[in-house]
Amino acid sequence: MEEIVLNLHVHSTYSDGSGNFHEIAQAALSAELDAVIVTDHNLLLKGKDAFYYRNGKQMLLLVGEEVHDMQGSPGNHLLILNYPKEIAHLASNMQLLINEANHQNAITILAHPYESEMKAFNVRAFGWDQWEVKGFTGIEIFNQMSEFKNRSRNLFALLLNALFPKRFLTEANPKALAKWDELLNAGHRVFAFTGSDAHQSRFKFGPIKLTLFPYLTHFSALNTHAYLPQPLTGDLEQDRSLIYTALKKGKFHIGLDWVYPTKGFEFKADYEGGSAYSGDQLIMNQSATIKIYLPVQAIVHLLRNGEVIGKWDRRVSIAHTITTAGVYRVECYFPVQGSLTGWIYSNPIFVYKGKNDGQ
Repeated sequence: MEEIVLNLHVHSTYSDGSGNFHEIAQAALSAELDAVIVTDHNLLLKGKDAFYYRNGKQMLLLVGEEVHDMQGSPGNHLLILNYPKEIAHLASNMQLLINEANHQNAITILAHPYESEMKAFNVRAFGWDQWEVKGFTGIEIFNQMSEFKNRSRNLFALLLNALFPKRFLTEANPKALAKWDELLNAGHRVFAFTGSDAHQSRFKFGPIKLTLFPYLTHFSALNTHAYLPQPLTGDLEQDRSLIYTALKKGKFHIGLDWVYPTKGFEFKADYEGGSAYSGDQLIMNQSATIKIYLPVQAIVHLLRNGEVIGKWDRRVSIAHTITTAGVYRVECYFPVQGSLTGWIYSNPIFVYKGKNDGQ
């Protein structure tokens, strides 16, 4: 497999971001990303997918959309990727919107489902409350700007978090993780996504100009590591298909790359029929062997159906035999300044027992 690094949920000057596509692409090239996905609010810009080049490197910019009902209550934002036309007119009915997106094999992601109001600054929360909907591809468990809001309850915290973004980027949202496990345990095939929610805010105070949360900061911090069956080729249609297929199938992990680059992480299950990876399902007769590889030593948790069934400290590789069906996923933690930081979150492998076991 070929691992690429991409960043999604980015806003440009076409909605409420401060950078144009060229500026976003240059920041992505500086961060050595392979791709970036722009998702402006209720606006799909066709014909803007393109490669950008610099110093012998290429980066693919793709365009999706963040859809929400502008006439309804705040919140319930849905990222839609790989849909061929504007679809925001369906935003008043989220289930209809998801169904229509599914008809085109598009990707639908519940954006920043859990975030808090910043009452002291009159900033609203834009969480998700329409949990009756079904059929969506995934849920953001780690949204950078939502965590900024969640952890900036007073002016002192806000200033520190704005000036030192690494201060609040410490783990995926616990409520989002719990909801994801709840959905998985209920039998929904839902994947975990991360979103930068990058806007790059610019301020001017007389002669002083200030940029908060520049795109480069976002792109160097929290990313999606997708696994492709082959390297990107430089062909727009083919590479776009490779990336969106991987995201649709859960073939990726979430990496907090500012802690330490997560490229090289691997999570698989070897069984009688071969090997299964993130997003795959397997049917085992008796047992399977979970194998985990890390680029550097870290603390590893193996979870089954949302419960930790194995813990390892300061390991770079793990082999663990399983005999029970369930939804298996991995969380890795890295010690930073005396506390543990959520470093890697895998997508699950769905393990079923063979027919001879009566299940």
